[in-house]
Amino acid sequence: MKRLLTSAALLAALTAATASAQTRPIELGLTAGYASGLSGEVFVHAPNVAGPIGVKLSAAYTSPSDSIRDNVEITGLNSGLTLGTFGSFKSQGLATESGSHMVFGLDGTYNLGEVTPGVSALGYAGARYGMFRATETYADDATLSNTWTMNSFGVGAGAQLSYALAGNLSLVGDLGVDHYFAGTLSNGTANGTYAPGEAGYSDQRARFAFPGTVFKAKIGLKFSNF
Repeated sequence: MKRLLTSAALLAALTAATASAQTRPIELGLTAGYASGLSGEVFVHAPNVAGPIGVKLSAAYTSPSDSIRDNVEITGLNSGLTLGTFGSFKSQGLATESGSHMVFGLDGTYNLGEVTPGVSALGYAGARYGMFRATETYADDATLSNTWTMNSFGVGAGAQLSYALAGNLSLVGDLGVDHYFAGTLSNGTANGTYAPGEAGYSDQRARFAFPGTVFKAKIGLKFSNF
């Protein structure tokens, strides 16, 4: 959440700088909903930069519903024997999982105009950069506990509907899909880094519920012309 607030401050600063440099309207939005877990997003949108085409910057933070696959087999570091699955460890209270997804987006937008009185629509598509983290913690064996990260590029597209509430305030709904490409896995050690295509990458990648394709649905507020 601190990362999202920091990103919001940076986007707001960019908005102020952009607004001072030109008279075009600027929009600032904050939405929340689902994107592989509970997710919040802040965005800055400069509409109609060139005709109906605009530019949107965004930052989103998600607390994923799953980080470690339940069917992952847990083996002893010394014995090499299979001790059970991660799911069985969780069910016995012997293991916990946590994670986070931080995603930055740069989109081109296309203003579709008013589709019904008071309701306007736009489409968007662009690039994504995701920073994904998964932590597995074991109550009886700290040596098995690890935090893994994967940073990867992606692409995304979607649509927003806006309903004017009052003045420069609108209710906004956002439906979209993002796809992320394979990225390097790391637990912060020299022996714990796997690049796409390296031996062992596929097996290690299969342990984590890091995003591939993500569908998102969010709702929030948008402030215009400030």
